[in-house]
Amino acid sequence: MADTGDIGSQQASGMRWLWRIVAVVSIMVTACILLLIAGAMRDPTRSMHGMIGSAIWTTFGPHLFMFGFLCIVLSILSYRCGARRLSAIALPLAVVACAGSAFITFSIVSATYSAGGAANPISGLWLRPMEGDGPDHEIVFSEVNGQELRVAIYRAKQTGGEAPVMIYIHGGGFMIGSNVETDADLRWFADRGWLVFSVDYRLWTNEVASWDLAPQDVACAAAWVGQNAAAYGGTIERLALLGDSAGGNLAINYSYAAAQEQLESDCAGELPIPKAVIVQYPAVDPLAIYEHGFPVPGFEPEMLVRGYLGGEPNRYPDRVHRVSSYTYLSAHAPSTLILSPEKDGLVPSWSVYRFADYARLAGVDVELVRIPFASHVYNQLASNSIGNQARLSITERFLTEQGLAPITGSRASD
Repeated sequence: MADTGDIGSQQASGMRWLWRIVAVVSIMVTACILLLIAGAMRDPTRSMHGMIGSAIWTTFGPHLFMFGFLCIVLSILSYRCGARRLSAIALPLAVVACAGSAFITFSIVSATYSAGGAANPISGLWLRPMEGDGPDHEIVFSEVNGQELRVAIYRAKQTGGEAPVMIYIHGGGFMIGSNVETDADLRWFADRGWLVFSVDYRLWTNEVASWDLAPQDVACAAAWVGQNAAAYGGTIERLALLGDSAGGNLAINYSYAAAQEQLESDCAGELPIPKAVIVQYPAVDPLAIYEHGFPVPGFEPEMLVRGYLGGEPNRYPDRVHRVSSYTYLSAHAPSTLILSPEKDGLVPSWSVYRFADYARLAGVDVELVRIPFASHVYNQLASNSIGNQARLSITERFLTEQGLAPITGSRASD
């Protein structure tokens, strides 16, 4: 019969090995977090480490903080249970990882509140997909060369009076993208009283460039919305134009040109002039993107700009001029909110900052909100992330200040 002392010794040895494994796992987890923290400090236009490190914090920052905190607890328990050498390594690493995660997450949340928005990192632990139940209607607003262009319509939740209208233009490097790819966000605005139209436009292919086609499609979509908004309970007199990335370029160019009455369209209907423009990481300077954007495999900035223009930029300076947002700057432009992640490797952040400076010099009322430790599409990886909360709440605040918020029942009865 085995000696009781030997059995107890074997059990104690087994438990020490278990806690050594826990300490090793803690070291590995905290090492990964520290690598992501280091990546968030690097220039994303120069390294894949910087691109990855800056791409995850606005979505997973609260989760990484919780992992770091959990590793602290596990390291302390491991130390007390006999795995002292490994725990002596794991604990300081976990403390640094937890502190770094807290700093980055707090910086994002703090910047959001400073910009008049709100972001709850505890709520942000529960992420949801960007895909929802889809739009209330999807209608063909134009057909060109056999291609149907559609508008997704999200009806406003009635709060009193006619709903303000929002036109949204999706991103995707002018190459990919869908008018329902941010379905959850579009529904969020509709539930708060906006009538939302999310529009298609022609994307470039290897056979056909779309530098002149996409702007035409946006103009036709705007004209269609102008004619039909009232039928869905909205007023085109309270129009805001939103766009992300490539869609941000199209939103600014349309709005600024329309304000100067420089637009022409073959589509029926007048071209409405937006009262406000809200864009995120807008592709305002194609040359800056072409020359300095980080070459993400399959989504290289050089390829995107070449495809949109139909060739190298130096071969088509007139096309570069037509698509550059600098071309349309004037004091007539509507008030503009630009949300710019500080660590954007695809649309270099400095190119957006520079455009905002030139726009102010031209007399445009521009508000630039910089989101720290955030990268391209910082808000689109998941609904309810702190980045997603920032985008929605800051946009809502700006629209309210511009007099483009839905009218509540009490205000409607005044």
